[in-house]
Amino acid sequence: MPERRGFVASWQFASQGVSGLLGAGFGALLTSLMSPEDLQSWGWRLPFLFGVLIGPVGIYIRNHVDDATPPPAAKQESPVREVFARQKFATTLAIGALAVSTAVNYLIVYMPTYVVKTLNLAPSVGFIASFAAQTAVALLAPIAGMVSDRIGRTTHMIVFALLLLVSIFPAFLLLTGKPTPAIILIGVLWLGVLKSLYYGPLAALMSELFPAATRATGLGLSYNIGVTLFGGMGPAIMTWLGGFAAIGELAPGYYLTAVCILSLCALFTIRRLRLA
Repeated sequence: MPERRGFVASWQFASQGVSGLLGAGFGALLTSLMSPEDLQSWGWRLPFLFGVLIGPVGIYIRNHVDDATPPPAAKQESPVREVFARQKFATTLAIGALAVSTAVNYLIVYMPTYVVKTLNLAPSVGFIASFAAQTAVALLAPIAGMVSDRIGRTTHMIVFALLLLVSIFPAFLLLTGKPTPAIILIGVLWLGVLKSLYYGPLAALMSELFPAATRATGLGLSYNIGVTLFGGMGPAIMTWLGGFAAIGELAPGYYLTAVCILSLCALFTIRRLRLA
């Protein structure tokens, strides 16, 4: 369904929202109902026991879902070599487009730590805010993908990247200036909504940067490199930035603003060159 590629591909990211809200929901529930001593002693094991339930689902998918990818007609050059040799520019643009989305996602995951260590509030506050933001991802990503099928990927994503850019610093000024549970919930939810609406068309945009022969490899490499650099390293970078007196509590705001500008540059380049 090429005409509905944005909508169909958005469900991959919507499913990430479901997993995120389940994780944050467990965190909020356990930190609210259990004492810190019980949580550290044995309560932390409960989410891992729940996670075992995904095993039968994986076995079912492995045994009952056919691979729709046709085998290659003839022996081809390694797609990894092809991507690194001839599609470095497309890979770089895909990583750039992904950067702000994965950075905001890891901020949402980092929020319980930020709330406790920086804002000196209960961990349940951060978990509840993360739960709300991840719920927005699960619900809004498919809608964003559907809209992008109508108006175009870059048009849609540039609008919400710009909204993120002008929202990040005011949100963190509000969080650090008035760190109440309600303010934290509203600020994180707003960033989660904008991230969701940016996130929805992203999988389709990234896939359209690569030809069919290397699409899976190009998408996989750019996604994993981008998540590692701007997502997985995000909390460490924000903690490091927070050590500077001039930055302090606003470290996430500075980091996300810089990454958002990077993503906007990638999107405007994709749009100008009509690559997707």
